[in-house]
Amino acid sequence: MKRKIILAGGTGHLGTALKKKFLELGWDLVILSRQRPKKEAGVSYMFWDGEHLGPWVNALERADTVINLSGQSIRCRFTLKNRVTLEGSRLLPTNALGRAIATCDKPPRLWINFSGISMFSGLNELQDETSITTGNGYLAQLTKNWEAAFSLFDLPDTLKVILRVSPVLSKQHGMLAELLPLAKWGLGGKVSNGCQCVSWIHERDFVRLVAWMIEQTQPRQIYHACSPYPITNATFMKALRDSVGTSFGLPIPRILAHIGAFLKAVDSDILLQPISGTTKFVLEDGFDFEFGEIKCALNNLLR
Repeated sequence: MKRKIILAGGTGHLGTALKKKFLELGWDLVILSRQRPKKEAGVSYMFWDGEHLGPWVNALERADTVINLSGQSIRCRFTLKNRVTLEGSRLLPTNALGRAIATCDKPPRLWINFSGISMFSGLNELQDETSITTGNGYLAQLTKNWEAAFSLFDLPDTLKVILRVSPVLSKQHGMLAELLPLAKWGLGGKVSNGCQCVSWIHERDFVRLVAWMIEQTQPRQIYHACSPYPITNATFMKALRDSVGTSFGLPIPRILAHIGAFLKAVDSDILLQPISGTTKFVLEDGFDFEFGEIKCALNNLLR
């Protein structure tokens, strides 16, 4: 079935990966972006500022699915200024899309709003889609506010799904891309005591999961985009060293993690806080992970 898909904020790494998948499936694609519109086969680009309604609203008419990927990267220090940016980049686009869908005569069938597995930041016990316990600290609060903004809209003709995304493993982007050179240089040891939980998903499973969600006629209200097999930081770093053929990794004590985070201009919680997310609904509803185990995922990405 040919579908019309709207990607809001779809020019980043994840949006580009989804774009490639959707074009392979032969779906029509509209990307809402703050960048200048460009020409690309099979893709229509429309300008939006992520806050105000405008001509882009017309693209939502008769669309099958709207996916909101908007959100400034959390890889920064959580200063007051940066917190305003992080919150605005999530809440304002969510609000704009909700208001836009409400004005449609033929609204989209499905609205998928991205969120974060950081909802469970600081928790040690594994949390799936049924969990009502939430984490502590700024990242958990940011995610709760984001989901609350999404939940405000009552859209009877549009299915609404929250997708909590864990770190997506890619050789060129994100967490793995930053850790890879360290592992090759012998610096890829455990961080602090190495016991903090790491949730993750292979980039190919991520795009397959989103496409699978779109195909569901009655999706759940929440899904977790993460492997069902989260691991500890120590296990992740060992698997990474094994994949690049490095036998030794210099451990990073907690104090050095704080210093390193400061030098890289990121908050130390990103390195030190456990994020204990797993998935239940994805498995129950029939999605099959191609790379559920970390060794298999890293070997595919790195070899």
